[in-house]
Amino acid sequence: MSIASILNIAKNAVSLNQTSIQVTSHNISNVNTKGYSRQEVVITEETPMLIGNVLIGNGAKVSGIIRYHDKYLDQQIAKKSTEFGEHQIYKRYFERVESVLNEDSTKLTENITAFFNAWQELSTDPQNVAMRGGLKSSAQQMTRSINNIYNELKGLQIELNNNVKMEVADINRITASIADLNNKVFQGSSSSSEANDYLDRRTQYVKELSSKIGIISFEDEYGRMTIMTSKGKSLVDGGQSWELGVKTNQDTGFYRVGWEDFSGNFIDITDDINSGGIYGLLEMRDNQINDFIADTDKLAEVIISEVNSLHKNGYTQNHNVLDPNPDGIPFFRELTGLYAKDIDISDKIKLDLKNIASSSEVDITGKPIGNGIAIDIAALMEKGLFDGNTSTFVDYTSTLTNKIGQLTKGAKDFAQYSEDTMNLMEKQREGISGVSLDEEMADLIKYQYAFQAASRLFTVADELFQTLLGAFK
Repeated sequence: MSIASILNIAKNAVSLNQTSIQVTSHNISNVNTKGYSRQEVVITEETPMLIGNVLIGNGAKVSGIIRYHDKYLDQQIAKKSTEFGEHQIYKRYFERVESVLNEDSTKLTENITAFFNAWQELSTDPQNVAMRGGLKSSAQQMTRSINNIYNELKGLQIELNNNVKMEVADINRITASIADLNNKVFQGSSSSSEANDYLDRRTQYVKELSSKIGIISFEDEYGRMTIMTSKGKSLVDGGQSWELGVKTNQDTGFYRVGWEDFSGNFIDITDDINSGGIYGLLEMRDNQINDFIADTDKLAEVIISEVNSLHKNGYTQNHNVLDPNPDGIPFFRELTGLYAKDIDISDKIKLDLKNIASSSEVDITGKPIGNGIAIDIAALMEKGLFDGNTSTFVDYTSTLTNKIGQLTKGAKDFAQYSEDTMNLMEKQREGISGVSLDEEMADLIKYQYAFQAASRLFTVADELFQTLLGAFK
């Protein structure tokens, strides 16, 4: 072996051990970096030299830098992140709905009871002005409770709608970042430490994206990742990302999700989204909250219909004694929709308490007598008017409370299960990809000694060269 060969071996050995020290130091510095995957230098033998009939070793070289990770496990974590993101939305907003209903429905139940009790009290003294005033006040309290529930639920819908727009902006930020990292991975060496860092960052972005929308992902031969929605709509294709947008639906006033094609046409993909945080927002906005609004609307509609039906057949203190027919005055405003939003006592009742009809008949002079209407309306409290005429008003409000309680518990349980499962997977990933300081410190010492030994080869080569020169003097 020539002195030049020794010098070349020494140079390669110093270089590879220096690289090993750098990578080990990189591992140590990222021991607490979220999503970092431990790296290791791959060292292989150099091609041996043929000297005469003998193959002589030619040192070692760096073949690459590997990244310890489990691609399948990363995919499973991303999938579980999708579940967690969706059910976190359910948990958060079912709790909000529960808070609205528990606070206001408790008042509502009390106010419904107070309203019908006021009719019962009025039946004991139909002419009593104070009792009529008390009935009006209790009716206003009840209608405000219903209005409040409706307004709070609609407020949640508006909040959810705004969050859909923000979620779309967040998705665009993430997909643009992934596309940029795809370019960096493609442009760099797939075996370099820098490329491995890009891959780690991309994995974290994919996990974050998965929490927001269900995706399908795969890599090409150059390490670039393609990402699509679970229905196959492209989000990232190599170095290009497809930016999503929102468009207001004219019928609902809510945002729809999609993107513009090359002709500027909005391609709606809202119905193709079926998992992740943005799906949770859409589901809560369009279905779950709507169901509770519909339930509240039904309650208001039945109150209006049943009370007005009886009240319009009654006689008021302002009754025209020459008219044998009932006065036909509705107690509540007559509505054709948005019952919970607009329920209120009628203007005639607001303006004059004498327009409250408590009597179901008149005497021979045409003057209202008795308390039949007041008794009949008071009796509505115990009448089955819901669920096939089996449930009372109180039963109905209790059912609403129980319904949201069950939904909230289910959302909490599933969100907790998803989080626990994801955390378990993260621990498994840490066991594969995590950095052990003890191991890295041991490697650091090993590579340091190897570096020093390789450096000593230069001295040996120099001494041999000096000896050789001395032989020719």
